[in-house]
Amino acid sequence: MPPITCHILDTTRGQPAESVTCAIYYVSEPITPSDDESAYEVPPSQPFAMGKTNKDGRITGWVLNPENSATLNSELGFASESEWTKLKPGIYKIKFLTGQYFHRLGPSSRTFFPFVEITFTVANPPDAHYHIPLLLSNFSYTTYRGS
Repeated sequence: MPPITCHILDTTRGQPAESVTCAIYYVSEPITPSDDESAYEVPPSQPFAMGKTNKDGRITGWVLNPENSATLNSELGFASESEWTKLKPGIYKIKFLTGQYFHRLGPSSRTFFPFVEITFTVANPPDAHYHIPLLLSNFSYTTYRGS
């Protein structure tokens, strides 16, 4: 299991959200409350990996961005293209492409959110595992630190 996982529950339908593309980003080094405001102005970044939710609405593995350098993959804790073995502390973001999901469900399933971005901190030292759940409906969403 990778050190960061996620899942999506479509609360409108009461079912897992299957085949939702998710992108994961390493945004920056950790930010502390004593940092000035400029520390919160995080630069845009490219996803280092992507995945698609399975029939249970879960990402059980990430596919590395082929444009990554081997150095970046190593810094982020990948032992190989498919084995994420350790976690670098910092600010991460998962972008859930929810608009595509609702579009596939048909015209009666329009949504207000073309995507949902959840940004979170991986502590230093990092916990062994971070789970990011998304409870999603057409016009609202919520998240929490999962287990």
